[in-house]
Amino acid sequence: MLRNKSDIILSIIIPAYNCEPYINECLNSILDYNHKGVEIIVVDDGSTDGTKSILSGYENVYDNLKILYCSHKGSSAARNIGLDNCSGEFVAFLDCDDTIRAGFINEGLGQISRNADLYIFGIERLYLSGEKELWNVSDHEYSNVSDFADEYIRVRKLLIYSNCNKFYRRKVIEENHLRFDETLLYGADRLFNYNYLPFAGSVITSSLIMLSYRQRSGNSQSPAHVPEFFKNVVDLHRAKINCFCNLSNGTTTDEQIDFIAYDLSREVERAIDRFDAHPEEKEENLPYINRLVFGSIPDLKKPIDILLVLGSNNCEYRVQSALEIGNLYPGIRYIVSGGNPHISGIGTEAEFMADYLKKNGVPVTDYILENRARNSFENLSFSSSIVDSIEHERPEGSPKLRIGIITGGFHIPRTRMALESVNGFPNSEVVFIPAYGPNTAPDNWFANPIGRAVVLSEIRKLATLKKFKDYKLGPFR
Repeated sequence: MLRNKSDIILSIIIPAYNCEPYINECLNSILDYNHKGVEIIVVDDGSTDGTKSILSGYENVYDNLKILYCSHKGSSAARNIGLDNCSGEFVAFLDCDDTIRAGFINEGLGQISRNADLYIFGIERLYLSGEKELWNVSDHEYSNVSDFADEYIRVRKLLIYSNCNKFYRRKVIEENHLRFDETLLYGADRLFNYNYLPFAGSVITSSLIMLSYRQRSGNSQSPAHVPEFFKNVVDLHRAKINCFCNLSNGTTTDEQIDFIAYDLSREVERAIDRFDAHPEEKEENLPYINRLVFGSIPDLKKPIDILLVLGSNNCEYRVQSALEIGNLYPGIRYIVSGGNPHISGIGTEAEFMADYLKKNGVPVTDYILENRARNSFENLSFSSSIVDSIEHERPEGSPKLRIGIITGGFHIPRTRMALESVNGFPNSEVVFIPAYGPNTAPDNWFANPIGRAVVLSEIRKLATLKKFKDYKLGPFR
């Protein structure tokens, strides 16, 4: 029978599902203390192995242990049942395959006298190889949650994701009706933290190591397929940004934008890191990631009048793509733009592309060099003046010019924004046409270090410009 509720300082909630091999170790790591101020609530989530049998051996043996049984609904539902049945001043969560570090209970409870609403501790990660890795935080007290948010935006390493390395004040949870989202297949733990933080007062981080987390497979990714994984992590990203940027009072706009940009690129990286282990997730999620990276696929059924090719130091694949499209539409005119040196040493970017067109049979009269631009804004601004001249030469009443802008595929969203900012080609119809290098095509960029680095860098740049008010996450088709 549990002790008097008023004596309980800490409730430890453990959802248990099919954890027969390690539930003994988990429970014994806590029960060895038999601390009078700690209650343990185990919620068996409809286990089908020997977990229930093991748990029954603990029933009525320890007066600070409560075991609850429910049908299988997932760890979030089990944690919510634990919250409905706990009585501690503070709440902690533990996964059934983790163990509390020796000595932690007494040391951790000693921290509670400092009267914070959230305590964050370190984690020891144990690998199959026998290696250990410590994820820890320094000893620090944040007098208010805004100071904590400022620090997180700047350093990003305060172990905010997990529920299993924290003490939460139960009064904050109950007064604000906080529970785990049972509809989420991934990330309900971090979403709970984002929902909790706005109601917290002071936050304490401690160098104490709370638990040992065992990596029980060779793959650090989730062992299960998560439907709509990328949409899920983008929603979590939005919740994270809303939480920390709204709470922060001391960070600059630039610091917040950098935080947003870094965080989304990391979420994209986490998603593509799962492709090898979960090929079905690649099939589901890659079209959405590609939409974020490359924008939508252009309509090339209608003829193009002018092809504007934006240079880069290695732009052969761009002008090659332009030539392929130009061959479809007799009479097309080219503008090759770029004043930076080309990697080949053949003059500027524009001069290299003009030479390429000439060598491939394009008459000199069909292309125009724009040889001054040093960046996309200048490419578009200077070329807009050229298009204006072409428009003035056309008979009155001519249909609008249709202009195709060719740049690297992963540059398309940023180039679209640049065009809006310079108000280029106001009297023309514009279509953006991606050209793909050998390492940055939609079907291979994620699979090699070069393509991955280039695209993730571009996502950060795009985020910096957009501030991520809007995500275009429709499928890339």
